[in-house]
Amino acid sequence: MRIIIALLFLFTCATITSAEESADVQIGLSSETIEITSNFDGADLVIFGSIENGDRQLLEASGYDVVVALFGPREEVTVRRKERKLGVWVNGDAMRFSDVPSSYSVATTSSLSEIADSEAIKILQLGLDNINVVKEEGNGDAKELETFRDSLARLKVSQSLFFERIGGVEFLSPTLFKANLALPANVPIGKHTAHAFLFRDGKFLNAKFSEMQVRKIGFEQFTYELAHKNGLLYGIIAVLVAVATGWLASVVFGKD
Repeated sequence: MRIIIALLFLFTCATITSAEESADVQIGLSSETIEITSNFDGADLVIFGSIENGDRQLLEASGYDVVVALFGPREEVTVRRKERKLGVWVNGDAMRFSDVPSSYSVATTSSLSEIADSEAIKILQLGLDNINVVKEEGNGDAKELETFRDSLARLKVSQSLFFERIGGVEFLSPTLFKANLALPANVPIGKHTAHAFLFRDGKFLNAKFSEMQVRKIGFEQFTYELAHKNGLLYGIIAVLVAVATGWLASVVFGKD
């Protein structure tokens, strides 16, 4: 439902602004494929963009704002509440979310509150507080939902999978801009989508997106596909390797 609302919002904004403003935004990525190897410790992704057909005076006066967001593959996440019982921390209530971006990063020209009103920012899913997540069927009132949602965001931030950089979009000229986004070592495998949103005087004008792939190569790709496509065989091999490693260690370090 929220996706449909967002599409309607984009269409409405485009219709309203088309007569007033013909400015458009274009983007490109420094790399369309990120390859994961055994020594991968993260990478930097540079998103380049340009504003086309903009008002010359507004361009020279930095009258346009840009927000760049990178969404990772969607996934299902279960958030559990830790409770202390009899002096021991155990898992308590849980809430399951679907359609959660496995990673999310955003860079802006200024604070989101200065770029557009809260409703537009929420519909466009800009900023950590506005990421769209769907709670699966179950109990929980609005307050509890917000608590678990905040816990989900904190968990992702602690894993370096969610972050935002206010002022992270840098204009190289009145029309050209770039944003540097750091991809952590645990960047999710799959398709990532980069979006660039163009604003003027607090109004959303339009957006463009581009996709990139994160994939494993070599032995890492083999083990990844084996674990996901044939879990039983992967488990058997893992056990055999552990047994062999233990036996070899006992032979090398064993005492008479």
